[in-house]
Amino acid sequence: MAGQAGPKKKKCSKKVHRDNKTRHYVKDVDQIHEELAQQSADPSRKRARTIDPDLPGLGQHYCAETDRHFISQEALDAHKRTKAFKKRSRELEKTPYSHLEADFAAGKGAPDKGYG
Repeated sequence: MAGQAGPKKKKCSKKVHRDNKTRHYVKDVDQIHEELAQQSADPSRKRARTIDPDLPGLGQHYCAETDRHFISQEALDAHKRTKAFKKRSRELEKTPYSHLEADFAAGKGAPDKGYG
């Protein structure tokens, strides 16, 4: 007769995995590209640096390219020398695809609304 091999493995809930997926979510490249385009078109829309005690560094040191707040200006300057910042900056130099370009790539062509 064989006995038990060992204690059974407990299953964890799916909620834990879902939380881990969204914990470190940052804005997508197209969202940041749109914000930067609006700021360059209208400088008054630039992010207001009001003091917020819930953010690192009271919200005073913000990197728009990576959508991150930093404790100090030195930390922000160090971040701007990292590989992640440079990679995101290169991605933002390219213009994002539009819905029309995506339709052309899928072979749908231009919408003619039934007239052509």
